[in-house]
Amino acid sequence: MIDLAVIAEGPTEQAFVRNCLVAHLGAMGVSIWARLPGRAVRRGGVRPWDSVCEDILGLLKERPGRVCTTMFDFYAMPGNWPGRTDAGGMPLARKGPHVEDALLEDMAAHAGGDFRRELFVPYVQVHEFEALLFAGVAEMAEALAPISQMKQADLNAHFRAVVDQAGQPEAINDNYDTCPSRRITGVVRGYRKPVFGPIIAGRIGLDVLRTACPHFGQWLGRLESLSAK
Repeated sequence: MIDLAVIAEGPTEQAFVRNCLVAHLGAMGVSIWARLPGRAVRRGGVRPWDSVCEDILGLLKERPGRVCTTMFDFYAMPGNWPGRTDAGGMPLARKGPHVEDALLEDMAAHAGGDFRRELFVPYVQVHEFEALLFAGVAEMAEALAPISQMKQADLNAHFRAVVDQAGQPEAINDNYDTCPSRRITGVVRGYRKPVFGPIIAGRIGLDVLRTACPHFGQWLGRLESLSAK
């Protein structure tokens, strides 16, 4: 089995790995597990890159052959993350890959000449975790209707309009008032990311997520291909 560690932004991403990726990748010979940056249990939020970089290097050195990936949101990512500032004005298709390429180069510089690039697979979510949920507006509306003042059909129509306006889930704006998470909390105040996020993603399913969210799909494909190496 391939040992694959995920440095995840917060409990939501950690639960998503556990609920949606463990069984899927395990069947392909990849043992995936997730932990938060740092040693203590903490709330979500993107930590400074130097701290995360140190954690990743520690995980890679801990066990030879271990692969490490990341799961952090582009939205609200600190400017000290390699490539983040430059990527802000780039086309959607370049944002995530640009930061990921910069992370790999910076990691290699920190690690030194014996760094095995194939063991680090950076992933930056565009624009944040909730973008994945807009891949299945019907599932999201069904799950959130009981805690919303809007009817399920109205929620469905509202979420569908957001996707139609953006063009696809990963294109939903990353501004403060229009980022994916606030598109949800604007009509469902009771939405709690760690509780509902992984549940809704699980109901939508990986096949739909990877098709509707191309950048996520590329990352999932890279993880699936690890078993062939």
